[in-house]
Amino acid sequence: MSTSGHTVQQQQQLQQDLQNELTSTNQLLRLISIELQKIKHFTASGGELESNILKNASLIENLARLQHVDLQNLPSVARSRYEEGNGNMSP
Repeated sequence: MSTSGHTVQQQQQLQQDLQNELTSTNQLLRLISIELQKIKHFTASGGELESNILKNASLIENLARLQHVDLQNLPSVARSRYEEGNGNMSP
C-alpha cells in the first residue's frame, strides 16, 4: 500500500474513532440529563424528599413526646466530624 493510501486509511480510522467517541459522549449526556431530571423531580417543592423530611420530623416529634423530651430545649451538643477511612465519629 502506498503512503497516501495508508494516510487515507488512518484518517478514516480517526474519523470513525471520533464518531464513536461522540456517540458515547451523547449517550452519557442523555443519561446525565435523565438523572438530573430525577433529582429535580425528587427535590421539587412538595416532592418525595420534602414528604420524607416531613414524615421523619413528625416521627421524631412523636417519639420525643413518648419519651417526654422537650425538643425545643435540647442541650447543645458538640459538633463531630466524620473521620474518613475508619468510619468513626470524633469531636
